[in-house]
Amino acid sequence: MQVLPLRLRLVALLVSLLLVALTLTSLATSAVMRRQLMDSTDRDLNTAAGPTALQVLSQLATRRDEGIPTNYAVKFMPTDGSASFAVNPTGERLHPDIPNLALDDPRVRQGTLFTVGSTDGVMRWRVVPGALRNGQATFAVAVPLRGVDTTVQRMVTFAILIGLAVIAACALLGWYGVRRAFRPLTQIEDTAAAIAGGDLTRRIPEPVTRDEVASLSRSLNVMLAQIEQSFALREASEERMRQFVADASHELRTPLAAVRGYAELYRQGAVTTLDDVGSTMRRIEDESIRMGGLVNDLLLLTRLDRQRPVERGPVDLTVVAADAVQDARALDPARQVRLLGLSGDLQPTTVEGDEAKLRQVVTNLMGNAVNHTPPGTSIEIAVGRDSLGHARLEVRDHGHGVDPVKARKVFERFYREDPARGRGHGGGNGLGLAIVAAIVGAHRGQVGVAPTPGGGATFVVELPTGNSQPGPSLV
Repeated sequence: MQVLPLRLRLVALLVSLLLVALTLTSLATSAVMRRQLMDSTDRDLNTAAGPTALQVLSQLATRRDEGIPTNYAVKFMPTDGSASFAVNPTGERLHPDIPNLALDDPRVRQGTLFTVGSTDGVMRWRVVPGALRNGQATFAVAVPLRGVDTTVQRMVTFAILIGLAVIAACALLGWYGVRRAFRPLTQIEDTAAAIAGGDLTRRIPEPVTRDEVASLSRSLNVMLAQIEQSFALREASEERMRQFVADASHELRTPLAAVRGYAELYRQGAVTTLDDVGSTMRRIEDESIRMGGLVNDLLLLTRLDRQRPVERGPVDLTVVAADAVQDARALDPARQVRLLGLSGDLQPTTVEGDEAKLRQVVTNLMGNAVNHTPPGTSIEIAVGRDSLGHARLEVRDHGHGVDPVKARKVFERFYREDPARGRGHGGGNGLGLAIVAAIVGAHRGQVGVAPTPGGGATFVVELPTGNSQPGPSLV
């Protein structure tokens, strides 16, 4: 079953209600008018009935019935059983169908008015009965109701014509008003169709009014913006995942190819001496260690991506930085590594966090500085609090620095500023700074990079403390 559009249903409902209202109004008006006209007729008839009957009776006594001028029909009914006789209104061809009335008829005794039809059933008459004082006859005086019926009929006809005109006008105005009111809903429908077709940027024009449709439009626009953002985030996440899988596959392919190559050399008998066997096994072990480190880094990033709460406890960043400086000096005695206070003397800088992961942050930043600066280049670690109360740790090197255009990308996974500095060229796997960013983010902190005065790069880590205030972005 096909359902009419909502616009047509609303207009049909409006027209139906208006039709019912006009019909009831017309019926009530015609009933009131008929009652008033009948009351007026009854008053006039009651007033004129007695004198008219006496006048007609006296004229009949002189035998001049054919020429009796009167506006009423009068019928006399003798009580002795003789024939009744009647006089019709002057010029009236129709006769009222008045029944014979006896003296004991309740209508005669009480003078109750009643209505009868014509002898041919075309016109109605209003009748008032009575009796002569001598009791020799009863009489009935009647007046035609043509004027009452005609007036009421004209009023009803006029009301019908006016009602039809009003209904037609209201139907047109209602259709126009409904279409105008539904215009925002049509725009919503068009926008929904466009979005279903893939255009997530479409929005609903918001009306300047403050009605329910305007509120709905604003709410839907907010929802559409959130949907577009969700789709954009999902697409970005899928793109990152595809890139991540591709990069991870590429990173694992090289050590796997090396392990396979050395294994094939050994199987084919190309490795014959004990020295060659030892060198081959060391190469296989080195590549396996690199693959293991890459897998461990990937697992760590996966755990951090789950955004699980980190273990928290008091951690002194000054102690963590001092340990990292000692480790760097032990690994590279020729390189000058210094520990500095951010704004003067070294002071304890305590934060709430996971000590093992924060140590990994400092270790990765130190490793990044060592791997991307020439041998012997000095490195400084500065620890302290900034003006907003944040715990701040800076790792400063004096190498070639970081291109400001690429500063945001250095924390992406598998990103290398110099692609040639990959495996075998003193570079890492491109995950060290990504792990730093993930760990700092898990601690609700920020990490960024800025130029070092005089040349080089300074990596900055800010971590919140109990009394710190939000600061600007570092990247």
